[in-house]
Amino acid sequence: MEEITSRTRILDATADLLRTSGLKGTKLSEVAKRAGMLAPSLYHHFSSKDELIEEVLVEGCHRNTRFIMTRVERLGDAASPIARIEAAITAHLEFLLTGDQYSSAVSRVFPDLPEEIKRRVLAAYAGFDNYWRDLISAARASGNARADLDPTVARKFLINMLDSAAEWYRPGHLEIAEIARQACQLFLHGFAQPQA
Repeated sequence: MEEITSRTRILDATADLLRTSGLKGTKLSEVAKRAGMLAPSLYHHFSSKDELIEEVLVEGCHRNTRFIMTRVERLGDAASPIARIEAAITAHLEFLLTGDQYSSAVSRVFPDLPEEIKRRVLAAYAGFDNYWRDLISAARASGNARADLDPTVARKFLINMLDSAAEWYRPGHLEIAEIARQACQLFLHGFAQPQA
């Protein structure tokens, strides 16, 4: 049991540091301090800093995907494709903005990763990306989405728009539910007023 507890403390500390300090600012000495152990003890659990960071980011991808899927699938099969996209948008923002340090770490440091680690994290990210692809494809197949817009472009813009919220969001101005409502409106209905 101690093995799992120590490993979890290390992962949690790393995720929090990545989220707040970025890749370069995450030092193993600080990870160890936050995890309540000596730095050499980290190597009992992980062979390198890169291995530790990769595990945190892969876990972040999996956690976020599970959270979104659970929220969407609760709606049941009768929910419209648009309602499912709205639930996914809301779930993704809630997950990112309510303190899950693993997902926030992914958003913060992914662009700075070495290519080899980035490729492996992208493999874990594929489940997340594929789920969004399926949601958007279902909306298009149902006739509820514009046929003149490329679904890949729509998905990439949507995910990047949502992920960017972790960088600029500050509690106190807008509630997360309101940000999610506005994100749904922007993505599903656009910014400009319809022309008369």
